[in-house]
Amino acid sequence: MRKLLIVLLVAAVLVGADFAAARVFESKVATALERKYQLGTRPIVQVRDFPFLPHLLTGRFSALDLAATNARARGLDLDRVEVQLRGVRVPRTVLFGGHGLVRVDQVEGQVELSQAQINRLLAGRLSGGQVTIEANSVRLRVGTEVFGRLVDAVVTGRLGVRDGRLAFRPQSVQVGGVGDPALETTLVSRFTFDVPLPRLPADIQVERVDTEPGAVVLAGGAARLEVAA
Repeated sequence: MRKLLIVLLVAAVLVGADFAAARVFESKVATALERKYQLGTRPIVQVRDFPFLPHLLTGRFSALDLAATNARARGLDLDRVEVQLRGVRVPRTVLFGGHGLVRVDQVEGQVELSQAQINRLLAGRLSGGQVTIEANSVRLRVGTEVFGRLVDAVVTGRLGVRDGRLAFRPQSVQVGGVGDPALETTLVSRFTFDVPLPRLPADIQVERVDTEPGAVVLAGGAARLEVAA
């Protein structure tokens, strides 16, 4: 019985040490990522490898997850950020409290933008109009001049991505609450546009755009990433 208690005690100490070391490492990575991408809020970083200490000794980790809410990136307000880092290599200098370059083989992630942020992002193309984000579509309410007269139009379409830019593609147009074929061609062309996106956390290159009520989710990845720690 005494031997069993000693074994259990040693195991508990090792697990505790493993847990404590992982939290210290996660804190250091969180600080480095917050600083590099100027998130304006401290992200949560979680190591997926367990036990942690053997990976600490080799400086190689299969996966790290990052999450943050109410963050910022190059002027964008991000309601939510989720990033998965795969194939992470950390130099020994960083592992022992110094500085160095953390390298990541692959990045996958997504960011969520509120309807208010999308309105600010597209403001230059809407001339005072408003954007409403729905589950599978986007609706623009705009006032615009067509054939010499001012009309109020509702342009319904979808958001996508084109060459790394956020793109709006109209699908239908209503003027005065009804479809107008004569105006539709003109307005569809006028409100087909794309806008540049600022640099996103972890250098995510947007590959997919999803919409849900009141929000837009930008998802994508990056081949490689380097972060000074």
